[in-house]
Amino acid sequence: MKKSLPWILVSAALGAALLLSRRAGPSRESLLPLSRGLAEQEKAVDRAAAVAFPLSADEERRVGESLDAEFRAELPVVSGSTATARAERWRRLGQRAETSPLVVRFRGRYVFRARESPEVNAFALPGGFVYALDPLLVKLGGDDDAVLFVLAHEIGHVELGHCADAFRLRPGGGDPLRDILGGALSLGRFFAAIHFSSTQELEADAYAVRLLRSLHRDPRAGLRVFDALGLKSDADTKRDPGVVAAEAVSGYFRTHPGSWERRAALERDVRVSP
Repeated sequence: MKKSLPWILVSAALGAALLLSRRAGPSRESLLPLSRGLAEQEKAVDRAAAVAFPLSADEERRVGESLDAEFRAELPVVSGSTATARAERWRRLGQRAETSPLVVRFRGRYVFRARESPEVNAFALPGGFVYALDPLLVKLGGDDDAVLFVLAHEIGHVELGHCADAFRLRPGGGDPLRDILGGALSLGRFFAAIHFSSTQELEADAYAVRLLRSLHRDPRAGLRVFDALGLKSDADTKRDPGVVAAEAVSGYFRTHPGSWERRAALERDVRVSP
């Protein structure tokens, strides 16, 4: 039953989307409460186990160092003067983000890397290793605050304990790489294994807004990040459920879920006075 449950839920969601597509009126948020509730149920067991078996900062750092070594071996360093300049800006702005008073757990220990890959993405590893893939930096262009927002979001996953939850050491001291990723590491396997819930993504976005404000930078840059990644503003809230379903499995938002809910929450957050 447990193995078949995901297929049952996916079938139910697609059926609901089909029915909603035949109805007139607002539809953008129709399936969000259901999908968010399912994601939180999935994370509840992990959260309880994280409380029972917490990672110390040193343990989390060791897990991150192992994963970082694997990714450095797999992902090529960026080449060419323009890509190298983007990588340097990622590192420089990361060091700037790290000076925020909101950064506590691994303050002064973060490592910022940019690598070649066809993926448009960024991700954080336990212990403070934060990666950008070059196509994402290309999409963000020369907007330093947009890059800083992405950095702050990924740092948020580390500082808020999301990475530790996903990669905490199992009781008994098993190898986290083998236990969690099943052996050989690859970017595709990593993205399949790591999956933050919609609530965790909302938390990381809110953290990024606070971090940018703490550095007197523009928190509206988060909205420009969404624009650059194709998540445009939709004030009238009338959207076809088929489009919403397609967004859930595309690009950046495949590994950073809750895209339209995140946009709405971020718009609210940036309107709030600091």
